[in-house]
Amino acid sequence: MKAWRLGVVIPAALCVALLPYACASASSKTSGATSRAVSRTAYLCAVVPKVDRLIVTRTAPDRYSFTFPTSVTVTNAAAARAVAASACALSVAPKNLPTCPAAFFVSYRLVFAVKGEKGMGGEAINLNPAGCHSVTGLGAVRTTAVSMGFYWLLGSAMKIKNPGLPTIEGTLR
Repeated sequence: MKAWRLGVVIPAALCVALLPYACASASSKTSGATSRAVSRTAYLCAVVPKVDRLIVTRTAPDRYSFTFPTSVTVTNAAAARAVAASACALSVAPKNLPTCPAAFFVSYRLVFAVKGEKGMGGEAINLNPAGCHSVTGLGAVRTTAVSMGFYWLLGSAMKIKNPGLPTIEGTLR
């Protein structure tokens, strides 16, 4: 097996194994809209097993350069699910987490497609890898500050060279 496949398969297997601890299951007797309102679990976390695609879009000031395109589509369902499960497993951020002004930092929008739902159908989360390391769109604000492996997993799913925080953050010109 190629080394990059091991790099995706092993973290994906780990995330799937940790999934029951990362996300509480939504009730199967409620409709999708009702379960979103009633359940404390973020919708994405409740549908991780159905995630089959991911679109990652970057917003960054011109002073940053990157080694990969602004928008990347992850079509490997296992890799997309691993990123979703990892996001759901992130720690809740402390209340005093600084805000991230868009003019100064790099941000990403991750849109997950859910099999069986119209259009993308899933959830979108926002990732701020520089400065505050926040993730929004999963209920409570979460942080990647104590889980740098999240960036490696995301970069690996995107098939970028040298996946990890430094590559995701970009380089000042």
